[in-house]
Amino acid sequence: MNVKKCAALLCFSVLLASLMAGGLGRVQAQTYPREQTMILGGDTSYCGMGFNPYGLPGGTCNRGRSLTYMSLFWYNWTSGSLQPWLAQSFEWSTDGSTFIIHLRSEARWRDGTPVTADDVKFDFETEDQNGSYPIESAIIDSITVADGHTVHFNLVSGTEFSNHVFSDLQDVPIFEKARWQQLLASASSNSTDILSYTNENFDQIDGNGPYLPVYSDPNKIVYQRVDDWWGNSTFGQPAPKYVMMINHATNDLEQRDFDAGSVDWDDSFFSGISSYITSHSDVVVWNRNDPNGKFFNTAGAIYMVPNINSTTHPELGQPWLRQAVAYAINVSRIISTAQEGLVVEASPSFITPTGPMADQYIDHDLINKTYGDPNYIPYDTQKAIQILQQHCTGSVNTGWSWNGKPIGPWNVYTVSGWSDVNLMSTLMAGDLQKIGITLNVNQLDESIYDGHRHAMDFDWVDFTAAVDNSPSPTYPVSNFDNLFHGDPTLDVDPCNYTTSPNYDEVYNLTLKMWNLPIGSAASIAAAKQIEALVVPELPYIPLYVQIPWSRYITTYWTGWPTVDNRGPGQGASWWEPIIPQVILMLKQAPTATTIGGVSPYVWVGVGIAIVVIIAAVALIWTRRSKPESSSTSTGSEVHDKGKKAPTSSFSSS
Repeated sequence: MNVKKCAALLCFSVLLASLMAGGLGRVQAQTYPREQTMILGGDTSYCGMGFNPYGLPGGTCNRGRSLTYMSLFWYNWTSGSLQPWLAQSFEWSTDGSTFIIHLRSEARWRDGTPVTADDVKFDFETEDQNGSYPIESAIIDSITVADGHTVHFNLVSGTEFSNHVFSDLQDVPIFEKARWQQLLASASSNSTDILSYTNENFDQIDGNGPYLPVYSDPNKIVYQRVDDWWGNSTFGQPAPKYVMMINHATNDLEQRDFDAGSVDWDDSFFSGISSYITSHSDVVVWNRNDPNGKFFNTAGAIYMVPNINSTTHPELGQPWLRQAVAYAINVSRIISTAQEGLVVEASPSFITPTGPMADQYIDHDLINKTYGDPNYIPYDTQKAIQILQQHCTGSVNTGWSWNGKPIGPWNVYTVSGWSDVNLMSTLMAGDLQKIGITLNVNQLDESIYDGHRHAMDFDWVDFTAAVDNSPSPTYPVSNFDNLFHGDPTLDVDPCNYTTSPNYDEVYNLTLKMWNLPIGSAASIAAAKQIEALVVPELPYIPLYVQIPWSRYITTYWTGWPTVDNRGPGQGASWWEPIIPQVILMLKQAPTATTIGGVSPYVWVGVGIAIVVIIAAVALIWTRRSKPESSSTSTGSEVHDKGKKAPTSSFSSS
């Protein structure tokens, strides 16, 4: 074997090793290396809306905003208390007229300047004017700055110690006054809405949180860790270098990515989820060993929402009609079929039965007197028909009329791709058909659905998609406030309860509850006064208690929230403030730095070994080869018959 062949063989071995190293390099040098990236699967409300802090996450801005713009506090579902985040602490003045917040003196913006009380005052006031978090002027009179790190919320006389001040402390994002004051002025001078600004110039985003966005398109957003984040010494540095959120058109597509390991964290329902959890012991859920098979923790209640101020169907404004509908709906079948038996039924008290102090607040005697059951509205088709017979003309077979107008047909809007609620709506349509009322199910793109909902352009919507009736520092008064007071365009009061004859009394009782200590006898008494009005009126049809379908894989990250590792007590990305708290719990899995279960360093060693073996073989081969004659070294390249000698495949390469 000549030197040229030997050299070629050595080149080949080096090339082989370099290809292996190149493959390894490509695995390790991706833009967002998988082993460093926590991936959250979401629906179409997660991406494509920008990073404007005046927006509402999942509505008018992207999810994950809390990773960049911290709130003052976050709510711990386990302890039922507010936990310090950007703020250090809070206290009341002696007379209860002022709520005092102390900021962390070490908190910084990305440019190193301190977060100040001026920023907080500006943010709350301009969110009230331009954003998604209005200030209740009947309770909060003003916000003032005491010093660089102290903010005062000054209450209206007569509302001392009001719980209302806690309402948005976990939600309002804190962003830099210096930048956004200019942006607001520019928007005003150009007569544009500040919400039209998407805030996607990543170099200018003025975050104070552990991550900053580095990539965004309509289907994917990526946040990168701020390695010198001021909070590292206080909260610890989060383990994932990147947090990625991906839109999925349907729940089934989201589950497919989760099952393939392309998504670490998934909150969506899919048909067969109960058996899937049972058969996949490696998937982490809240309480895998629950004796009743309730794997997931509970959240807020789900309702069927009528437009009680409809001019097209004025019958929807009648309590008797809504009661008939409630009796006609087989909620137990919805739970067993559409929710796979994983949820519990909701209460007509409009207090979530699994919420804190629910038994004290729910008036079970009133519910029993009104509907014949102390907890729920029973499924009773004949009772529904009897109510219709009392108020209408017609029959199940011919249809019903009230005041000379037909009852129905109605349309119910549901978000396309939300397979569990799509099925729920279909089941309800079948139930209403049994009492002679037609309900047409319309699956809409979420943005179109939201447009109809905000404009009150609907007969029914399938549940209060954006109203958070979940436990909070102000539960259950916040529950009543969200359902029976406010502006539907801000995702509260979705039935337009302000048109109810009971509105003023319910609103005044709610204001009274805000000023009473949660859990006190006076607070419970006020709640039952509200229930006395709304339980028989039934502005919403109670269905079941929602659960976050949160599940996680441990291929890349461990430390997910469970009943034994509670963390924030909740693990669903639907609740924006808990997203950074869950991420701070995570640790990189031992196998996350492997390829095919083998460490990259092992692969490097294998590659080097291959090179050494090939080189050794080449050297031995060279020594055993006979030396060629001197005549061949000086003679012609043409052999007998005048044919050109074939060249070595190594040398030609």
